[in-house]
Amino acid sequence: MQIHLDHHSGEPIYRQIVEAIKFEVARGKLSAGDRLPSIRELANTLAINMRTVVKAYEELCHEGLAVMQQGRGVFITAPQGALPTARRREVLIDLVQRLLAEAQRLGATHEEVQSVLRQVAEEMGNSHV
Repeated sequence: MQIHLDHHSGEPIYRQIVEAIKFEVARGKLSAGDRLPSIRELANTLAINMRTVVKAYEELCHEGLAVMQQGRGVFITAPQGALPTARRREVLIDLVQRLLAEAQRLGATHEEVQSVLRQVAEEMGNSHV
């Protein structure tokens, strides 16, 4: 599992870890039952504080994407099913707003954002996006 951190993005490191793991699940590189690296291992690999990894893993568990098993580690859980349409729309709006704010900060054009979105969707096998 490759996680690339951007210490200058303004997004907290633990959130970057959460989003990177979600991305790996979405593209099929991680699936239900897969064990995540130990807290110490991931902290050492990323050269960050172990508490940051703990916070990321706790967030994944809180969101229902992972489960901590005492003495065994943290494991990806099976998908919980789709959100109701109204709630899914709210979450998508929030995500798109954050994406567009960050893209604007980077100086990206609207067309560039759409192009990248299509490219990533195709790479993930979601060509209908």
